[in-house]
Amino acid sequence: MFIELLGLSGAKIQSNDATILLAPPSEQSELKASRFKADVVVLGNPKDEVNIAPNQENEAIFTIASPGEYESRGVFFYCLANPAQGETVSLLTSATIEGVVVTHLGGLNRALTATELELFDGTDVLILPAGGNGVLGPKEASDIINQLEPRVVIPMHTARPGLKTKYRDVADFLKEIGSKAAPQEKVKITKKDLPQEDMQIINLL
Repeated sequence: MFIELLGLSGAKIQSNDATILLAPPSEQSELKASRFKADVVVLGNPKDEVNIAPNQENEAIFTIASPGEYESRGVFFYCLANPAQGETVSLLTSATIEGVVVTHLGGLNRALTATELELFDGTDVLILPAGGNGVLGPKEASDIINQLEPRVVIPMHTARPGLKTKYRDVADFLKEIGSKAAPQEKVKITKKDLPQEDMQIINLL
């Protein structure tokens, strides 16, 4: 699969069988929302309005807008509400894609509960916010990484051109976690190539 970031909490995953968007920029977002194509979309917020076209003509987009278990195009999704009680602000998602467990903590601004830690145990690829100012900052993100011990970490929701809200730069997170990962536009991840010993930090633009 290939993973790239879309800004804020947005991520795009291209597998062999599907294009999956996780928390893509909405029409109300600070980012100018491009018109994406997708097979499966997990909304960042249940109320989000997104500008997305079906990847395949005559096929509807499979949209996830609430907590629960889902399956589409061979991908299994488990979504939790954030926060667990009250109005849902974002979805915390675990998706098993091509045998790789990808956890996306969109919009998270707090420590994970014991139940959430148990659910996300076994995460291979962790995509989590690290920019502070309403979402996890570098230190809070580092704490969750130490708890989950994923094989690959991709920080998101950091400073980006075009944003009015001031987030911490990804360099602050890299310094916190002791990484000098060079920036790249996208990354290819396969189950057989997952690191077995050391954790890999990937710095996506």
